[in-house]
Amino acid sequence: MTAPTRRTRCCPDVPRYFSRFVEGRRGEVLDAALCVFAEKGYGGGTMREIAARLGVSEPALYRHCASKEALFAEMVALAGDRVVQEAGEMLDGVDPENLRESLGQLIAIHRRPALEGSSKPIVGTLMMAAPHNAAFQETFRAHLARPMVAKLEALMPRVDRALGLERTQEDRSGRVRAFMSLYVGYFVTAMVFDAAAHDEAILDAMLAVMDWSA
Repeated sequence: MTAPTRRTRCCPDVPRYFSRFVEGRRGEVLDAALCVFAEKGYGGGTMREIAARLGVSEPALYRHCASKEALFAEMVALAGDRVVQEAGEMLDGVDPENLRESLGQLIAIHRRPALEGSSKPIVGTLMMAAPHNAAFQETFRAHLARPMVAKLEALMPRVDRALGLERTQEDRSGRVRAFMSLYVGYFVTAMVFDAAAHDEAILDAMLAVMDWSA
């Protein structure tokens, strides 16, 4: 069960993110790091600043994590797993007769801000913090992209049967990857534009790319 939201001493003006599902001091460390990386990016944020947000010395912080790189990689992995879990629960309950509403719920999951007072969702926040780091990109693929592709590939035959669609596995795989490009891309564009204003357009595109528009 998700713990109730409370304020943390490391970020007194924002609610928790990681500490909602990571227990103890570890969740607080991750939240302090999220605050710093959200403000300054991965390159600009330092372990000293994270320690200061947490209210401990820098040596004390290193007792919790070996390096800034290891800490950020853990954040990416945990955030990706969390999004896949939430999105997977929604996809498991998709009603083929009400696809638009179901995909709207999927959009709502990704658009939810990581920090109060920000429009940035968690995955978008982390992607923008370290956009050119190959190791982190692979972590995103392992913990977000590939699991989501697997869930969509499992969902697609069920919806296709309900809609009377027949297609090859190659066609399905191509459509799922196009869908993922739209979905992940919306993580990023939601931070630049008013996301809610574009929900209907992205829903149209998602349904069209899966050939579920009819």
